[in-house]
Amino acid sequence: MPTKRDPLQALLLGGVAWNTMVYVDSFPEPRPQTVFTRGSHETVGSSGAGKALNLRHLGADVTVWGLIGDDAPGRRIREVFQSRGINFISAIDPEGTMRHINLMDANGDRISIFANPGSQDFDVAVESVADAAGTADVVSVTIMNYCRQFLPMLQEIDKPIWVDIHDYDGINPYHREFVEAADYLLMSSVAHPDWRSFLEERIAAGTRAAICTHGSAGASGLTAEEGWVDIDAVAVSEAVDTNGAGDAFFAGFVTAWMEEERLRNAMHHGAKVAGAAVQSPDLAPPPHLESGVDTGE
Repeated sequence: MPTKRDPLQALLLGGVAWNTMVYVDSFPEPRPQTVFTRGSHETVGSSGAGKALNLRHLGADVTVWGLIGDDAPGRRIREVFQSRGINFISAIDPEGTMRHINLMDANGDRISIFANPGSQDFDVAVESVADAAGTADVVSVTIMNYCRQFLPMLQEIDKPIWVDIHDYDGINPYHREFVEAADYLLMSSVAHPDWRSFLEERIAAGTRAAICTHGSAGASGLTAEEGWVDIDAVAVSEAVDTNGAGDAFFAGFVTAWMEEERLRNAMHHGAKVAGAAVQSPDLAPPPHLESGVDTGE
């Protein structure tokens, strides 16, 4: 575990895209029409990138492995990571860079359109991240199908695995391998009606910490040592873009947890970082804003 003098070493595996964000007052009805937006912009996206940018904003040394195309969006992703001081280990996707068009309404809800889904099956050169994995304090595996290939290597070197299963519904078998591999598990309650029992089952199975976020309703977490902890979300004056709030919570939780392994403080810090992220049009606050880890309640 890093000391307070040493930057956290984080490795994020998978989940890199180029997004077009489109803001509307409300989602259009399913009929032919002309829609006027409140604005739009392009930015790096997807879950691995969101976690990486927020961890870097909090002072961590960050490495990302991701698939990109030999194309303009791929080059722009490289430029963003380079500008933020993030080490990027890339593999070239023959299908091109993953691209999303995200419609965001005034309530912060999202419709995500995959303009290019990229490859779902890809032969990963796992050895390309072996050195980074060996020295990392935190390794997060995104639930992209091809990222399953990293799990045996991480288990072989006895590296704790962090997994965010997002809007898992408790049924879809796609997630099972990721769930069972996770030493630390995060999720959203949006699609899982019995998330509390699910997290209790995971802790009983050996997961070290399990967290469920509830958007503006806060978050709930569980460890064997501390039991259940429920917290409120951090109130913000204006939510500019809720995209990436879960990734920001993840980053805030991780940095505080790795300082002292106290559930309540880590969750409070996750909520604080998420609150800052939703006030930015990108996945993380701009790099010029002051950052830092405050693990106090």
